[in-house]
Amino acid sequence: MRRRTFLTSTAGGTIVGVAGCIQDTSDGDGDGNGNGNGDGANGNGDANDSNGNGNGNGNADDDTLHVATYTSFVDAPSDSPGVWIKEEFEQRYDATLEWHTPERELTHYVERYNEGAEIEPELYYGASPHDLVRVDENTDGDLFVETDRSVLENADDIGEQHEFDPQGRVIPTYRALCAIVYDGRTGLTPETFEDLLDPAYEGQIGIPTPQDTTGLLFLLWTLNEFGEGGEYDYLDYWSDLLDNGARVLDSWSDVYTQFENDELPIIVSYANDRVYAKRFGNDLEKHQVALLDGQSYANYSGVVRFSSGTNDDLAHKFIDFVLDPEVQAVVAERNVTGPTNEKTELPEVFEEYAREPEEPVFYDYEELSGNLSGWLDDWSRMAAGGR
Repeated sequence: MRRRTFLTSTAGGTIVGVAGCIQDTSDGDGDGNGNGNGDGANGNGDANDSNGNGNGNGNADDDTLHVATYTSFVDAPSDSPGVWIKEEFEQRYDATLEWHTPERELTHYVERYNEGAEIEPELYYGASPHDLVRVDENTDGDLFVETDRSVLENADDIGEQHEFDPQGRVIPTYRALCAIVYDGRTGLTPETFEDLLDPAYEGQIGIPTPQDTTGLLFLLWTLNEFGEGGEYDYLDYWSDLLDNGARVLDSWSDVYTQFENDELPIIVSYANDRVYAKRFGNDLEKHQVALLDGQSYANYSGVVRFSSGTNDDLAHKFIDFVLDPEVQAVVAERNVTGPTNEKTELPEVFEEYAREPEEPVFYDYEELSGNLSGWLDDWSRMAAGGR
């Protein structure tokens, strides 16, 4: 195998938040494809909220609910769920929903909390286990509070397998499954982790950096597969991937763009890719999905309440609203993700085109806590040739 090439696709390189939160340059799946969870943005702006100031003036109006989320959930170029959610919520509850999308997303609120500055939103929509770990590592653990589930009609219908916060702060609202997407027209049909190391795949694979959500999911997936510290562990596997010419790019968006432009035939993406491809009339022969060794890695996301929140009534209504089976189905279709409410009936396109392992791989908060930073640091040293 040839010597590794470690590439980034933009001048900015790997993005890491000032507060230490994992940053993700575009991974809200801006084309509506797959993950729907962008836990950072480009990390280079003034981190203003979508209302233009980012500082907030409190929640003086009880008929207005302020909710923060990642940018592409609101303004992806395809069919953002956030637009529909705003319209539907306002119609149902005769209230106003204001989305806040600061450029640095959760990092923005970590910084404001540590500075003792005001946090205007009541809720954050789109927090995953790794987000929660990073928030707790970089605050005193009190940025968020537990939500009283007894006031939520739909909370009891959340599947137990979707829960990931032992303190009950995050209410799981959707799930994405990391998988391999490949161009079926090329004749390459990856089925196992080992297949990706074959000389036939040299220079053919694109992976987002683990500083991006999608790349992190793949990193954790390899950790589950190969373990840590053994005779051959996840770092050895990654080293072999890089030696086989796998290209590490800045973000999922960069990787997927190269796939769409026929520059890379195999990429790390999501198991619902064919749902997205069918919906937008893309070539299904090109859009094939592989669950390596029959598996995929699950990323759960949910809604969480800021501890400074005061508008209990609307906050609880919103949480219950996004758990409603009808809302869950719409978000699943527009975000190309999966629901957490077990009563949700998904569109038929999911049954035909979504790929689902029997039991996906998943690390919850407790497994990530105390380990995540070390795993990422070790990966960075390996990628730089330091192992």
